[in-house]
Amino acid sequence: MNRDALVGLVCLAASVVLYATLGHIEEPRAAAFPRTIIVIMGALSALLFLQHLIFPKPRPQQPPFPWLRVGGLFAIIVIYLVVCEELGFYLSAFLFFLAVTYIMGWRRLNPKQAAKWLMGSAIFTGILYVLFKVILEVQTPRGLLL
Repeated sequence: MNRDALVGLVCLAASVVLYATLGHIEEPRAAAFPRTIIVIMGALSALLFLQHLIFPKPRPQQPPFPWLRVGGLFAIIVIYLVVCEELGFYLSAFLFFLAVTYIMGWRRLNPKQAAKWLMGSAIFTGILYVLFKVILEVQTPRGLLL
């Protein structure tokens, strides 16, 4: 079984489990949107699995799984969750985005690319600020700044 078939089966099983948990929502109208998304996810997962059965692809030589990169990303997520209350949501989100972009693209690292990643992290954090603080007026962990 190749990776596409395995992903299709796992997502299909997850769709079934998620759909079953929607029965616990008391307001039926509140479950309409999640139910639609879960049904679409299940249908696409089934199509991915059927595609593997109908049109099997030859197995190419696959590179080894990047355990170090995935472990680094997991560690950054845990660190982000730990320091979010102390540093504040926006500062920790900025540092998180910056760290993730550096881990994912450290091979292409040069001063111009680093400046782009820094600017992208700042812009995305600004978008989060406008979305949560200005538009939605949601309280976020305060920390050192805001």
